[in-house]
Amino acid sequence: MRRYSISILFFFLLAIFIFGITVGAAAASTTYDFLRGQMWAAPRESPVELGIFTITIDPLVAGENASLLTLPQDYKLVQPGDIAAIQDPSVILITKKISDNELLVSVNSGDMDGKVTFLVPIKTTIPRGANGDIELVITNVEGQFPAGRVIAGAALPGEITIESSRVGAIKDGKSSVQIAFSENMAQLLSKSSRIKLTLPDGFTWANAKITPVSGEGLDIRPVTAGRVLELRTERESTQRSSFRVDAEIGVSNAEKAREGEVRAEIEGLRSLSSPTILVAHYEAPEPAQPEPIEPRAVFIVGSASYKHNNRVMAMDVAPYLRDGRVFLPLRYVGVSLDVDEINWDGQTATLVKDGVRVQVAAGSKRIVVNGQALTMDAAPELAPPGRIMLPYRYLAEAFEATVAWNQADRSVAIMLN
Repeated sequence: MRRYSISILFFFLLAIFIFGITVGAAAASTTYDFLRGQMWAAPRESPVELGIFTITIDPLVAGENASLLTLPQDYKLVQPGDIAAIQDPSVILITKKISDNELLVSVNSGDMDGKVTFLVPIKTTIPRGANGDIELVITNVEGQFPAGRVIAGAALPGEITIESSRVGAIKDGKSSVQIAFSENMAQLLSKSSRIKLTLPDGFTWANAKITPVSGEGLDIRPVTAGRVLELRTERESTQRSSFRVDAEIGVSNAEKAREGEVRAEIEGLRSLSSPTILVAHYEAPEPAQPEPIEPRAVFIVGSASYKHNNRVMAMDVAPYLRDGRVFLPLRYVGVSLDVDEINWDGQTATLVKDGVRVQVAAGSKRIVVNGQALTMDAAPELAPPGRIMLPYRYLAEAFEATVAWNQADRSVAIMLN
């Protein structure tokens, strides 16, 4: 009997052990996950869907189950509504907003005894100053929802980097440049976004075009207005995007355009290491030298020959110096000025050209231009064989000609303007 009693006890204990293993193997397990978690720019005042929080219980046993879902402080949750299980739509997860960042979820399994999975969309605003992982904390309230944590994405101070390349020197009034823009997360450029690049005074934008480089959804239109290049977002990105702007820089006002680096001021972007970007180099061209004016006539003191239209011509009297003034024969000066009429009445000479009437008299310092009398610093003289000689400058300037005195060869040049 004693031997049989021991055997019965052994099998009883073994049965208990095996039953315990079976029960342990069938114990419910609960897992949490987060689908489509991504980066978000802070702040986001309108709710965004962080992603899908998943709860899987295998198996769900009868009874009450509840937990508290908590986002970081200052996040504002949007209550998602009641959620049906994937495997059995009759099993409902009930959601209830407790505070801005807390959501109570609960389920009464009833007679259910099997695997269930709930997909809970988490919508929230992203507060100003948020930076780093967005952690969803699960606190057990009752039943099969154990405590845990999942990362629902990340909030970062959204940045759009900007850099220029192929920066050229402005030649023949213009140059070209490429400017690259890149988001560090999607939707930084919303539909109302405007980026402005403003050139310094004296420069202007032209022929700007946009080329997408990576990402999806982003649609931007360039608008140029003189010094300002504005990039207008028509549709925001659905993925992190980058694009390139090719444009020309021209000189609109050479007097205002400064030499050196041409930098555009940037508006509409945050967290910039520099508020400007290099777009061109400018070196002002050398001012054009005026074409030298060929003299119509050249007279030399003491020479009875003079040049007219580069031809040597003879005179019957030679120019001379008196009291520091060069006296030229009026008739030959008049010929070199292409006057229409030259009249001499023995005392007064009258010259007419293009409606301008000039009169001078031997021995008088007065020169009369269209009836207005001016005073010369020397009076005309009569010289053999009856030529009136006068200080050449007053007669030439009366007909708007230019004169030049060359001391080296003691010559006078007359240029018609």
